[in-house]
Amino acid sequence: MKKKARSKPTGPAKTTGAKSGNTPTLPTKVSNASFEKIELDDVTMADAKVRDTSFEGASFEDVSFSKATIHNASFEDTRLDDASFARASVKNVSFESATFDDVTFAKAKIHNASFEGSSLDDVSLAGVTITNCAIEGLTIDGVRIDLLLQHKRSGAPRDGDT
Repeated sequence: MKKKARSKPTGPAKTTGAKSGNTPTLPTKVSNASFEKIELDDVTMADAKVRDTSFEGASFEDVSFSKATIHNASFEDTRLDDASFARASVKNVSFESATFDDVTFAKAKIHNASFEGSSLDDVSLAGVTITNCAIEGLTIDGVRIDLLLQHKRSGAPRDGDT
């Protein structure tokens, strides 16, 4: 995958939205923002529109990005535990070296993203659409996906096949 240059936030975050109920709701529109190294626990960004935003080095626990539209963003070196990207639209996003534990991408659409060096454990990919993504070094439940695909494409017999 040819990496698209991501724009780095250059000014103050532009956000709109409100908080409601017991679970804090982050802004529903976020653009040109930096949330680097932020720690968020038990928050929702469901249905949010996120563009040109960095969450590099952040830590999320019990967070929802369900049905969110996330374009031109970075989650590099981010830790996500008990998170949902269900039905999200993810485009031009870097998840490089991110750690995912107990995360769902069910029915999400992921295009032109990088998962290089990332680790996904206890993850749901049911119905997810993944296109044009970089996966070098990606592990899912301890299995190197890039090596598995390389082995499959080579036509080499699997153990037990003779």
